[in-house]
Amino acid sequence: MNLSRRTFSSTLLAPFAAAAGREDTPARRRARKRFTEIAASLYAWDLLDEGCEPVLETLGETAHANSAYLVALMHWEKRPLTDFYYPHNPKRKTYFPEDSRAYWRPDPARYRDTKIKPRTSDREELRKTDWLGMLVAAARKAGWKTGAEISHTVLDQERARGELIDTVQRDIWGNPLGQLICVNNPDARNYLMGLFSDLTANYDLDFVQTCLVPFAHGRHAVSVGLGGEERQPGTFAFQTWGSRAGQPVAATLEATLGGCFCPSCERAAAADGLDLKAIRRAMLPVANMIDHPDPAATHRLALLYASNITPTALLLRHPEIFEWLRFRCASMTRLFRDVRVALVKIKPQIDLRLNAYIYDAPEMAGIDFAALREHLGSIRSSNYDEQSGRMERLEHKRQFLLAVRAAAGDDIPFLSAIGIRPKATPELIRAGVRISAECGADGLSLGHYDGAPLRNLEAIGEGLRDADITAG
Repeated sequence: MNLSRRTFSSTLLAPFAAAAGREDTPARRRARKRFTEIAASLYAWDLLDEGCEPVLETLGETAHANSAYLVALMHWEKRPLTDFYYPHNPKRKTYFPEDSRAYWRPDPARYRDTKIKPRTSDREELRKTDWLGMLVAAARKAGWKTGAEISHTVLDQERARGELIDTVQRDIWGNPLGQLICVNNPDARNYLMGLFSDLTANYDLDFVQTCLVPFAHGRHAVSVGLGGEERQPGTFAFQTWGSRAGQPVAATLEATLGGCFCPSCERAAAADGLDLKAIRRAMLPVANMIDHPDPAATHRLALLYASNITPTALLLRHPEIFEWLRFRCASMTRLFRDVRVALVKIKPQIDLRLNAYIYDAPEMAGIDFAALREHLGSIRSSNYDEQSGRMERLEHKRQFLLAVRAAAGDDIPFLSAIGIRPKATPELIRAGVRISAECGADGLSLGHYDGAPLRNLEAIGEGLRDADITAG
């Protein structure tokens, strides 16, 4: 493949003119909205199985992509995520990634201030290649933007349960919360700083994106032991996206089951003028009521859930919950502030991009868009409601996109993700593109190529045409 910039631009514009049956004149182009970026995420095994340049060629021709990023540190989950088998992978039907592995060549000098080091692949077919370097070279050859993503978990479960357990978030009873690192822990924080700076310093990237799991909102409904203060360590289940989406009262109460209450958080809270031990004592009766209620607590909880009480009323009764939530937001904001300062020193034009994947009450996990906006270069909405298979679900997408704009403002570059995996349909994808344009998006981001059938990739281009959008 040899996609020059001129060829690439012609490829993008041709479908608009051809589909309309009219000459693509300057006057017509002026009447269109312009999306500056159509980004596509790729995995190391995608490049291994399908070839780097062929994948970019397919994405450019069908979805008019002009930006590619590698999920450079990937968590543990089946691929493709939402279907039994890959729709177009020529080598395998499914793939099961290793847990929290890095697919670039980490620079040891970037991790001198932390005992946590990036863990690379143990698999022979992946471990010998710098997959990020490969994608960046191919994307630059095509005239595309380049990026890398640090995904949900940056520490594998094996080390989180063993030698690095002290860097993991703790719940209100002191139990470790899965493999979720605490951003107030010095080793965890320096590890994150190393990851971001390593990618920025050593690769030709336009943006570094992250969808790091922030503070655990709640926990799956799995008991961690018997008795109140004698809760036994051992649970590694956690709730990433919030306990009760659409049920604000339950979500507010169940936040008390999340993290973090570690010694590092106690010190960080003290610097903010908060006594985290006192907050913990005040919240503990609520957490006990949620996790292992006695008959009286069961009655009280049933009353709360059956009533029309609001989260605001709960926070007035339990101001310690609000103080704790505000502290966690401040902790995440400080992290992004420090990362941005460090990255700009390395590369002034680097874009620190937040992949906003928590789209129901993100503030319950520590994400405050209004506070974060000055420390970010751009935001990617990670809403994939197209893959619900239901047109009415796209109203939820619209609401989230507008919520981000309302909090982060109109000036920050904002990409809207489109779910292109089953059960998404071309009709839903075209509608998602149109809604993204109506809600002030500056571009799109595809989620995700590996699980997308051809019809869904082509629907991106069709959606751009139908919404009168020029890409590039």
